[in-house]
Amino acid sequence: MRRVMMLVLVIAAAQAAYAGLVYQKGIEYTAGAGENSAKIVIDFDAGKFFLFEYRWNGQAKGWDALAAIDAAGLLNVDSQWFEQFNSHFVNDFSFPGGVKFDYGVDATGWGYWGSADGENWLLNGGVDGRMLTNGGWDGWVWSNYDYNVSWDPIRSPGMAPEPGTILLLGAGAMFVMRAKIKNQK
Repeated sequence: MRRVMMLVLVIAAAQAAYAGLVYQKGIEYTAGAGENSAKIVIDFDAGKFFLFEYRWNGQAKGWDALAAIDAAGLLNVDSQWFEQFNSHFVNDFSFPGGVKFDYGVDATGWGYWGSADGENWLLNGGVDGRMLTNGGWDGWVWSNYDYNVSWDPIRSPGMAPEPGTILLLGAGAMFVMRAKIKNQK
């Protein structure tokens, strides 16, 4: 019983540690040219994220980075232009090795986040309104949504999907082990 409880605690601690990780991985490729640069993360799932660099001079927006990265390599950005809002809507991304976590619900999508340092993230508005900053980060994170509460993505950058599932799995294992111990007596 103690071993199972320790396992649950180790899993919970690992989950908490993973949530605080900075995206540390080599850049897949760079798009654009200029003195300014920003990193763009496409986070399909825990461990399945891809890092890109966008370079520019003057001013640039989030959409400028996505369009350039899409045109320069294997990242495919599926988007729609909405004239009435004068804005792009990003439907989906695809990249070799990028597999989205199956949350088992229809309320899933890409959350758009921004950061000055790649560690402290804030939820962004539209991709056409986001001004990039030199050294900044933009992150797109595949997540489930709780549309009944906030319409915000549940998973933020660097967070593994479904931390509750891991804890429930551990709790279930604890109850199974407890039942086995009782049956052996």
